[in-house]
Amino acid sequence: MEKRKFYRFLLFWVVWEMGISFPMQAQQVDTTQIYELQQVDVSAEKRPSVVRSLTPVQIVEGEEIARLGYQSLADVVRRFAGVAVKDYGGIGGLKTVSIRSLGANHTAVVYDGIVVSNCQAGQIDIGRFSLDNVARVSLAVGQESHIFQSARMFASAGVLNVQSEIPDFRENRLYGLKAQIKGGSFGLINPAMRYFARLSPRTKIVLDGDFMRADGTYPFRHKNGNFMIHGKRYNSDILSWHSEINLYTVLKDSSHWNTKAYYFDSKRGLPGNIILYNPYAAERLWDKNFFIQSGYEKHFDRKWALKTALKYNYSWNKYRDINPAYPDKGVLEDRHRQQEYYVSATALFRPVENWAFSLATDGAVNTLRTTVDTLDPVRYSALAAFSARYQYRFLTVTAVILHTWMKDKGKAGNSLADHYKCTPSVGLSLRPWDTQNLYVRFLYKHTFRLPTFNDLYYLRMGNTNLRPEFAREYNVGITWSGAPFQFTDFITFTADVYYNRVDDKIVARPTNYVWKMMNMGKVDITGVDLNFTGDISLAARIRLSLSANYTWQKAVDVTNPDKENYKDQIPYTPQHTGNGAFALEMPWVSFSYTCIAVGERYSLPQNIEQNLIPGYVEHGLSVSREFEWKNCALRLQAECVNFTDKQYAVIKDYPMPGRSWRFTGRIRF
Repeated sequence: MEKRKFYRFLLFWVVWEMGISFPMQAQQVDTTQIYELQQVDVSAEKRPSVVRSLTPVQIVEGEEIARLGYQSLADVVRRFAGVAVKDYGGIGGLKTVSIRSLGANHTAVVYDGIVVSNCQAGQIDIGRFSLDNVARVSLAVGQESHIFQSARMFASAGVLNVQSEIPDFRENRLYGLKAQIKGGSFGLINPAMRYFARLSPRTKIVLDGDFMRADGTYPFRHKNGNFMIHGKRYNSDILSWHSEINLYTVLKDSSHWNTKAYYFDSKRGLPGNIILYNPYAAERLWDKNFFIQSGYEKHFDRKWALKTALKYNYSWNKYRDINPAYPDKGVLEDRHRQQEYYVSATALFRPVENWAFSLATDGAVNTLRTTVDTLDPVRYSALAAFSARYQYRFLTVTAVILHTWMKDKGKAGNSLADHYKCTPSVGLSLRPWDTQNLYVRFLYKHTFRLPTFNDLYYLRMGNTNLRPEFAREYNVGITWSGAPFQFTDFITFTADVYYNRVDDKIVARPTNYVWKMMNMGKVDITGVDLNFTGDISLAARIRLSLSANYTWQKAVDVTNPDKENYKDQIPYTPQHTGNGAFALEMPWVSFSYTCIAVGERYSLPQNIEQNLIPGYVEHGLSVSREFEWKNCALRLQAECVNFTDKQYAVIKDYPMPGRSWRFTGRIRF
């Protein structure tokens, strides 16, 4: 009972903080006369330091995204070291991201400062995020280095952070407009528009919208056993549209208040796996997602700062499949509806120059209603993270202790046991020599992920006795940045060696002729990540940008020494992956080249020939030119993806497209 009272008090405190954060300034008495100076727009956010970061961080800016011709957020993430993106093929195929083989459930996807959640499946489909309004995409292993963040961001083994572009009003203009259209192979057409305006000297509004349509039909060649299949990929079409409104306000006390309303709607085909002599596929998926979120940040003085957030999320989807084997007229149709109510408050305290402390508290209520026979569960969760950071000359140390409480309730009064857990993390960065921009870093983090609603309750597969899945991360790295040669603007190099251990891994196993979710897995993960970036000035207004990374990873199943797959590489985890890119920027034209290489891997736990998926190398080219006239800028771009027409599959029997083309026209004024 005492614990319940404590958590009730904790949630009350979070809500109280949210309530008092806005009017707090009105309670202060100040007799000083204030003169308001002419406002200056500062729309750029501070870029995280890849070299000084205590945790491995990789960053791609919006300009680089456009220059290299990335088509989706999944394309960007695929080129990060140590990351695996599961792609089921086609333009509308589902795409999930896993960091260092820990699983997609351990990755937090953050959109403009607030975590995107999915309690039903625990995995976020990053294919639905548009890149047209993105200013930066970053990936942090463990957590981001700063301690002024929500408890949810501390709770994950890795953070994928997507930040929208904040408008820049040049020459004190009151509005701006950007219109864009993309077209290409497989019936792709994708118009988009962004309008931004200054509503007042302190308030900006941004309206974004885009529409995408593609039939997704593409030819493929695929080896199935001893047979080579030549066919077309059907039922891979998509029709989607997305819109959002962003409101950015700077209050008179210099605090920031940002609000986002987001809506996404899609219907698409799920092409299914390739079956010999049977191209038929009838699975369809409808998705609708709406959320509204608001964040407030105030720095009272050099010592105190407060950050709060509120979010409501509504997600609905429908799945339909047609097959004579289904009893109800050969049609299977499931509908699911999720809702989330989320609140967060984080306080930052810097008592002296070298020390900083933060306390982050999050509370959430998640519900699931479905036509599938489940308990219609409701999940209550509360997280509290206490963090400390010490920084002095050559040394930076952070420490975090996170406490998590979760309780589920089902219909008819069914209730599950509460989950309580404390998990720590420690990060350290050391600069041995003041004259060299060289850093050594160390990270230890202990995290866990709770079973999802599907893990616990889905039909007969669910198991209400599941324990959380635990992960421990160890990382030692070295980073360096400088300009060793006269012709280089900068060169950055990072190298990290890591070891991860996953215990009580949640897997589906057959029992008594049915599959059941169980805690039966243990995985050891050892790896090396190498990253290189550099800029070279070849001549006036001619610049060459280079980037490359490589990952070696051994992720083996150590669950049971008596099993045939003991110490075999876990499914869909190649030992070797790498990618590279270069972009040549010139006044008359810009040219870029990208490639990604993935080694062979296995589709099932046992590493035998029948389960082997061949490796592949995919190449891409992009050519662009920008024209400027007065206040207008026109950008034309042509891209060729997989120009060698390599036939490959990310998921076994789900062939990816071969060579494809895309053309983009964008005007901004």
